[in-house]
Amino acid sequence: MSRQSTQTVWVVAASLGLALAGSFYVARGHSTATSPSAPRGSGPVFSDGPRQLAPLPLPTRTTPPAPEGLSENCMPVEGPATVDASTLPPDGQPVSGEEGELRGAGRPEMPISEEEAERLRQLSYLLPPSPNVQVLDEAPLGVPFSLGTNFDGIDTSECCGAGSSVPPDPEMAAGPSHLIVVVNTAFKVFGLDGTTLVGPTRTDTLFGNLAGCTGTFDPNAAYDEQSERFVIGVDDANAYCLAVTQTSDPTGVWNLYRIPTLHGPATLFDYPHVGIGDEAIMWGSNQFAGGFVEGRVWAIDKAAVYTGQASPTCRTQSTGDDSTPWPAVINIGGSGDPFPTEHYFMTEVFDGANHSVWRWDNPLGGGNAVNTGSVDLNAATGVVAGFPIDAPQMVGGNIQANDWRGQSTRYVNGHLWMTNQAIACNPGGGTVDCARWAQIDPTGGAGGTPSVVQAGVFASTGEFRLFASIAVNRCDDALIGFSKTSASIFPGVYVAGRASTTPPGLLEGELQVHAGEVSYVSFDPAPHRWGDYSGMTIGPDGESFWYLGEYSKNGVVAAANWGNWVGKLTFDQCANSIFADGFESGNTNAWDTTVN
Repeated sequence: MSRQSTQTVWVVAASLGLALAGSFYVARGHSTATSPSAPRGSGPVFSDGPRQLAPLPLPTRTTPPAPEGLSENCMPVEGPATVDASTLPPDGQPVSGEEGELRGAGRPEMPISEEEAERLRQLSYLLPPSPNVQVLDEAPLGVPFSLGTNFDGIDTSECCGAGSSVPPDPEMAAGPSHLIVVVNTAFKVFGLDGTTLVGPTRTDTLFGNLAGCTGTFDPNAAYDEQSERFVIGVDDANAYCLAVTQTSDPTGVWNLYRIPTLHGPATLFDYPHVGIGDEAIMWGSNQFAGGFVEGRVWAIDKAAVYTGQASPTCRTQSTGDDSTPWPAVINIGGSGDPFPTEHYFMTEVFDGANHSVWRWDNPLGGGNAVNTGSVDLNAATGVVAGFPIDAPQMVGGNIQANDWRGQSTRYVNGHLWMTNQAIACNPGGGTVDCARWAQIDPTGGAGGTPSVVQAGVFASTGEFRLFASIAVNRCDDALIGFSKTSASIFPGVYVAGRASTTPPGLLEGELQVHAGEVSYVSFDPAPHRWGDYSGMTIGPDGESFWYLGEYSKNGVVAAANWGNWVGKLTFDQCANSIFADGFESGNTNAWDTTVN
């Protein structure tokens, strides 16, 4: 039974008129706004308003976008079924001596042709140097965070039964005592010390008691701090398959649902992302039918699915021209604050610049999502975003950087923090792939419209940063995780961060979490498919960052030699804060803990 209310649920959309997706094909038998006068690296200035910057030419679309729709009921929700994770076999590992099935590779789904995308890549090589890019190799300010526990996550030899998948699409969720790591097409449950508790198990096996969830890919993972539940969502091309724990223990029983997603003319549900709100689990996707049709968002009653109810209330709405809806995960850990009713998700209009903020009031009761305004990250950073270019590695063919769509969104202390997969920029020595991030106040502008609190672009000459994702602790310290590669290193796992006291728009250096080990190859020809996601998250203590990042791994199957590394990171100033016991905030949960 759904709970009706008049709460406000927010939705952010980065006005992306498209969505590049983690779509799959099956291939059997393949062997194969700073002031222009500011010094370099000083970061943007936010007091003098947006700048007029020369934009890159807009791409053409393969199909006209759908209009924004009104909220409607989902297609009938299938389930529930249940599965006890403690009984799941570790069947992710490949059958010895068999190559089996190869899944994925190639370029991701786009609403523009590959010829048009290549034209945009070539334009990116012509970008002039930008004085507003923070150049980390010229003026690193130090690293105010430290790396603790770290260990191997899931690699390609564990992911796919008797086969291999490209790209791995890593995401993760962190609870009080457990970590969940998901990739195409398997998952693992770890203890916080890195001990494997469940898996590697295929996501098809997880959903084996629910008809229809087969050939699953594009996994999502999240932890609901309010209800103390884990969530896994996966795509089966025609539906979203949703698994939720009955308790806070992911080694126990999960409830399983399947929500058909092919609304209107769409024939492919692609590139899903999940978020957690006060009353709803939300997810968004790109919808394709011979080309991009629309973005679309869903909301399902989380109390109903946590308790295993049949026919839970579920609503959906088209976002029209805004694509890649990315619902934000809300984090309140350690603050003692009530769980906010706001909720957000992000997209772009595929110009590399403009992002919109939507509000969805009372989605379970039939309210409609409303676009409340947009922000221009080119103007906010003073850096024109070029279309990402293929990235080199020390030996072997280039790897794909995909595009400039939104990559991750977090809602912390009343603000949105977001990253893009990558943008192209020129830090002074030629075009590279760069990481861009922003902090957005959803109601901070005139008339309650969204505004940029701070934003930045960081890069270094000759080095390429890909698939950045962000998380923020209760003290407003931020960490961004990404893959880094160049002609002199193999693709590895890195993080960069900023303390809450760092000057606006800047980071304080980066840290290598795990080096790439060998030249990356996959069963598609160069440029090799590398990824669509990465997994930076924050634990429910509000202090412990956990990052699942991708690297090239030695000693695994040659068809696609990717690995993923898990690292725990903390800011000492937040962990040692006098507020850690929650006394001032009224959070009594930690009052029995001695704080030095």
